[in-house]
Formats: sequence, C-alpha cells, structure tokens
Amino acid sequence: MKILSSLEISVIVQELQQFLGAKLDQLYQPDQTEIVLALHKTGMGKHLLRIVPGTALYIASKKRASPQDQLNFCRFLRKRLDNTRLQEIIQKNKERIVEFHFAGKETKFILITEFFSKGNIILCDQNYTIISALQVQLWKDRKIKAKVMYEYPPEKKNIGEDFQEFAHLVEKSEKENIVKTLAMGLNLGGVYAEELCVRAQIDKNAKTLDDRELKRLFAQYQILSEEQVSPNIIDNNPVPFHMKSLGEGTAYKTYSEALDAYYSAFIPEEELKETEEKEDKNETILKDQERLRVQVEKAIEENQKKGEWIYAHYMEVRELLDLFKAGKKEEVKKKGAEIEGPNLLISIE
Repeated sequence: MKILSSLEISVIVQELQQFLGAKLDQLYQPDQTEIVLALHKTGMGKHLLRIVPGTALYIASKKRASPQDQLNFCRFLRKRLDNTRLQEIIQKNKERIVEFHFAGKETKFILITEFFSKGNIILCDQNYTIISALQVQLWKDRKIKAKVMYEYPPEKKNIGEDFQEFAHLVEKSEKENIVKTLAMGLNLGGVYAEELCVRAQIDKNAKTLDDRELKRLFAQYQILSEEQVSPNIIDNNPVPFHMKSLGEGTAYKTYSEALDAYYSAFIPEEELKETEEKEDKNETILKDQERLRVQVEKAIEENQKKGEWIYAHYMEVRELLDLFKAGKKEEVKKKGAEIEGPNLLISIE
C-alpha cells in the first residue's frame, strides 16, 4: 500500500485549506489504524477527512463502518473536539507532520498527525502539551505521552532553497546512486527521485555528478516543488503531477479524489456497504429532525403573534368571550367572530 511522501502531503494540505472554518460534526474510529473527521462547511456540505497515521490523508467518498462500542481514543477525541471549528492546517517544515488546529467557544486544541515511521495521532492543548495519543511512544530523546510537551523530530535543513546545501548532500552521500540519495536525503521517495533524474536528463544510477548536472537537478527539484497540480493514477500509483518518468494515466480533478480511488480498493466492500446503509439511515433521521425543527419554530412564531394580538385587543376579546358564554350568538357574529360547535373563532388580522 502506498505511503504518502512529504511532497504528496504538501499537495493534500493545500487542497484541504478550503475546509478552514468548517465545523467538526462527528468523529469516527473504525479501528486502531485510523480516524475519520466529518467536516461540515456552509455551501460545501459534509466531507469525510480520512487520517491513516503513517500512511494516508485525504477526503474520502465513503468510510468504514465503526464498531458498536466506541474505542477509547475516539470517545476521548469526541468529548473535546465535537462542535469545534477547523481554524488552521499546517505541514510542519515540509516534513510528514500535519497539524489541525480546532477552536470551540472557550477551548483550543491541536491535533497532530504523523506520517513517518509507524505514524501517530496526538491531541494537544493550545500550548502543545499532549493530552492524549493514539499510541504512547517512547524514544531516547522524544516521548509521546500525556502531560508532556510535544516535541518535533530533529529538524532537517531546507536543502531545496540552497544550492550549496543541495550539492553538499549529493556529494557527501554514501548511497550507491543518485536516485537513492534524492529519495532519502530529500524525503521524496523513489518515484519522485526518478522523476527528477528524468527531467534533469541524468542517469539515476550515477554515483557522482558534475557541477552542471547538479545545477540541472537542483533546478528541476525547485520546479517540482512548485509544480501545478495535475492528479493522475498511473500503473495503480496516484500522483499529483504529470510524470515524464511514468507516462499517461487516468486523470482526476483533485489529488484527494485520486487517493480516494486508490485507497478504497483496500477497504472490504462489505464494510463500505454497511456504512452506506448506516449513512442513509442517519441522513433520513437528520432530515426528519430538521423538518420537525422547522415546524416547531413556525408554530412558536404563530403562537407568539396570536399572543401579541390578544394582548393588544384584550378588551375586545374579553367582550366576545362574555357574549359567547352568555349564549348571545347573534351578537357574537355581529362583532365579526364565528361559532363552530363548542368553539369561538376569532379572526386575527
């Protein structure tokens, strides 16, 4: 299964900016490997943001069925994030770390998603103190657990903006060829490292490069980092750009749609069907509740108008009631009211 590179994550983060201001309607956790955020924004409706730490991040058209009993992490996140709004989405230092900043009326939270190594999802307060994490992780110089400050992995130099740093990385690399140096040294992954070699017209198996080759390669790296998004799936590999090294593929409107088509193939069909049935049922309930809400609000408005009219015409109403109780039907009718069985009908204008 595909694991998103830092370059691919940067494309997704840009696409997700349109959801800033969206309300977090619901949060799901199908199992210990992922969470799904249901985001609702006026004019856009509801969208499902699927987060698979260590692997994937995209807007999904469907979701997996959730267990009947909520998992602890899901229950914990719901208590704190329900009805908050998404304020900011940040990719940290072009690494495989994405922060989602949420704000409620009196609270602010940061949901940090890591896509390197085994991945993780960490909930912090606004000061980056960890409240809870999907997985407790302990290293020699870094801890992911409650009540400690979240620490980023050691920051790497931004080689893409400095030719001398880029050249130094290539020249000092102990990898057996240039494609592996690019893939690992720039966090690109093999596919985009090969694409750079093709665009720069360099043998991917070369160990050393001369100054002209280094400059061509650096120039193509800068171009790739600002490439216009043109999502495709080529040989079952979703990519956000046109790839000279791979050829033509099936085009998609957004990179999220391409990833959705790819990752959906790994979700059992029976899970998706069950989810769709539950979604349909939930949608029906929500629509019924909305219709009832509208009816109740309309009734409240009408009754308020009636009350105001009666208050303004109290003496007239009192007189009609006295005549009605006395059985003087003709006098009641002369004053514009109607009698229908045991009821007195008064027209309100």
